[in-house]
Amino acid sequence: MLRAGILCLLAFALLPAAENLVKPDKISIDTWVREDLFAGWIANDLDAFQHGVRKLDAYLQDHPDDAEALAWNYLAIAYRMRQALAAGDDAAYRRHLATANDVLQKTFATNPENPGPYIIVGSALVRLASSAPEPDRARMYRDGRDLLNKVPGLQKDYFDTLPPHMRGELWSQIAFASDRLGETAERDRVISEILTKLQGSPYETRARHWQKLSNLKNEGDYACLSCHEPGRLASVLAKK
Repeated sequence: MLRAGILCLLAFALLPAAENLVKPDKISIDTWVREDLFAGWIANDLDAFQHGVRKLDAYLQDHPDDAEALAWNYLAIAYRMRQALAAGDDAAYRRHLATANDVLQKTFATNPENPGPYIIVGSALVRLASSAPEPDRARMYRDGRDLLNKVPGLQKDYFDTLPPHMRGELWSQIAFASDRLGETAERDRVISEILTKLQGSPYETRARHWQKLSNLKNEGDYACLSCHEPGRLASVLAKK
């Protein structure tokens, strides 16, 4: 009996700690799930990604019409689409695609003036397009770019004052998608915008690199150039 009790205590000690899936009131849903979902999206960290999905699912149960949460849900589904494509599972890809299209419609059904969902969904589409099947690729690049192109207008009162990271990532994705669509005039216009308005930043360096078109064509994937440390979960929680 004593031995059985000790074994039970050891087993209990080895159980994983209960997850905290409740978003604190003092932070946004973006800050709450972004790092976990990006860990999967960018670094293929499936454990962190699944943790972010569980947090997001818990939040959506109580906030089913939250546009930014729905946009993050779209990004999570897009990641599953990439996984399905990598595994050669076309049926799973098509199932996720149908779900993503439903989520997309719901995301922009409310609060269409919020720029956040345009950035999240637009970025997901541009990144997904590079691995999508040929029949879907151009549409994804175009839809993603169109969503991203709406952001400066939605932020017209302050867009030009945003940090280089926010404008640079947006413009980089628009230029990249335009190049993949063969729309060279739009690509060159955006590269020129980066060179003019983000001088001295890493995005100016990227734009000059991309002016050599062979460099842009060889850059089949691209990475975020700088981290927005003040917006990370630990940093935000420490300030509250």
